[in-house]
Amino acid sequence: MSYNFKSIRPVMPAKDMINVILSKTQRKTPTVVHPGYDISRIRGFYMRKVKFTQETIHEKIDAILQDFPKLDDIHPFYADLINVLYDKDHYKLALGHVHACRNVIDNIAKDYCRLLKYGDSLYRCKMLKRAALGRMCTTLKKLTSSLNYLDEVRKHLSRMPAINPFERTLLVTGFPNVGKSSFVNNITNANLDVQPYPFTTQNLYVGHSDYNFVRWQVIDTPGVLDHSLSERNPIEMQAITALAHLKACIMFFLDISETCSYSIDQQIALFKDLKPLFKNKPLLLVMTKIDIKKFEQLDPIDQQKLQDVIQSENVFYSQLSNKSGEGIALVKEKACNLLNEWRQNLKPEQLTGGNPNLLREESILQGVYIAQPKRVNQNRMPVIPQVVGKLNRPTLKDVQEQNGGAGVFSFPLQEHFLLDNPDWKYDAVPEIMDGKNIGDFVDADILQRLEELEKEEEMMDQAEVEDPDEDAREDMLLSTRDQVNKKREMIKEEHHMKMKQQVKLHRPNLEDAKEDFAKKGIDTTFLEQRAQKFAAKKIVQKQKRQQQSSDDSDDNDMDIEGNERNQRKGRDALSRSRSRLREISRSRSRGNKKVLTAQEQAMERMSKKIQRRRRNEAKAGDGDTKIDCKMPKHLFTGKSGIGKQSRR
Repeated sequence: MSYNFKSIRPVMPAKDMINVILSKTQRKTPTVVHPGYDISRIRGFYMRKVKFTQETIHEKIDAILQDFPKLDDIHPFYADLINVLYDKDHYKLALGHVHACRNVIDNIAKDYCRLLKYGDSLYRCKMLKRAALGRMCTTLKKLTSSLNYLDEVRKHLSRMPAINPFERTLLVTGFPNVGKSSFVNNITNANLDVQPYPFTTQNLYVGHSDYNFVRWQVIDTPGVLDHSLSERNPIEMQAITALAHLKACIMFFLDISETCSYSIDQQIALFKDLKPLFKNKPLLLVMTKIDIKKFEQLDPIDQQKLQDVIQSENVFYSQLSNKSGEGIALVKEKACNLLNEWRQNLKPEQLTGGNPNLLREESILQGVYIAQPKRVNQNRMPVIPQVVGKLNRPTLKDVQEQNGGAGVFSFPLQEHFLLDNPDWKYDAVPEIMDGKNIGDFVDADILQRLEELEKEEEMMDQAEVEDPDEDAREDMLLSTRDQVNKKREMIKEEHHMKMKQQVKLHRPNLEDAKEDFAKKGIDTTFLEQRAQKFAAKKIVQKQKRQQQSSDDSDDNDMDIEGNERNQRKGRDALSRSRSRLREISRSRSRGNKKVLTAQEQAMERMSKKIQRRRRNEAKAGDGDTKIDCKMPKHLFTGKSGIGKQSRR
């Protein structure tokens, strides 16, 4: 199983934790108490604040203790790795300090709640609550260094690789600069940094690869130097921890070209020094950089030393070059086969650490056999059926080869077209002609029209051949231009005449008006008499106006008075006719009024009563848009000033 250290939540500093806890206590508990309250109510008010603060602190600290891994409960590989990186004793002391402060705060809350039960006034209860919260905050302040240390540890743990100790693993180790990271980059998707100087890799890095349909993890370790265990630094100790605890195939890389600044003797000495860590594990000795110097090109003494190591330790060996890629696939295959053979001899409980999910997966995989077919290297010639061989006509492949081969010749599809004339098959049909889609102009009579067009073109060609005299042609052009100019002037004159014409108003005829009123049921006898009188007056007025031009000014004054009297009479008659028409229309509207049933009358009375009640109560209805209170006090009073938090 792999441990997800990235899920550990950030650890707040002690000062921020105090602010959060006090703010939460103020928000989540009652804030108003008065001296007039019963003493039991006052005690309960302050006891609630003390208990709530204690519970909040307990939750915060408990979350820290549960998130961080306990070294005794996790895999020994991770326990030793944390010890190498962060010092196991310091780590345990920090967690123990946090755990002890949690217990101290619980006891403080218990003691002050016991004292609050005997508080005899609001002031005493308030002072006890204040002292309890103060002591809790002081205790939290003492955790400043431990919480800061734990937050740094959390950051480093989140950057640790997710290594599964029970998965099939290839572990790469050796001196610095022997080609370990390059090999991991070649067989996995890991993009590790590769540089020519030593200790480029300073942490454990993981890549994943597939072999025989199974997922494998490949771990790149930092370089290890040949000195005592006490002299090794934390970077080297990470590799030693992985070698000691992971059940993997150990791949010891040895640079036979000696370009890594370490001789073959030094590398053999390191191999013998790490030999106790290889015990009971599959081991593969990998000779690297054979593109620079191969094993056969070494001195006979160095060859003999390597042969002695291989024979005495009964070690499998192989060669590779990361630069040219020679032997990489062979080394990977050999290492995976070694690990598979070794795992088959172990019990599933030893491989999975007792994890039921991994135990079930391992037991299934051990019972699966992947068959690989044995292929015979032989040249299989193409077989042509006898029926095809007897055909006299050339095949499509023959036509293709005759016309340039594949990629040059493509067989024409026009061969299968069914047309009236087979000679039309390979005609080039344009899709667009003169900027238009030719498919829009397909016509059944296109051939007939084509013949007519050709005849017309022939006639035009003949007309061009029979060229008239140039003077006659110029006279014809001049006459045509004069006709066009005359036509243009006529159009302009017609336009101006239309613009000058006045629009004649439509005046209704008397007969039409009588028919319209008769259709509406209105008696027009009175209107006809009035109209006749009005017309007679008009005639009289016209005659008098004609006489006014010859009469004197005195006569003009008397005529004006008579006209005014006539006008007054006319206005009176017009007002009487209008009132008569108004009475007729009113009587008609009364006659057309709908007669309501008893149920409809009751509903109308009920609706009026409801409207009257709503109007009397002055309640807002659906159509009211008035905002009674534009600035609610609870939204616009602002924040409380300094010195007004005494209620805490």
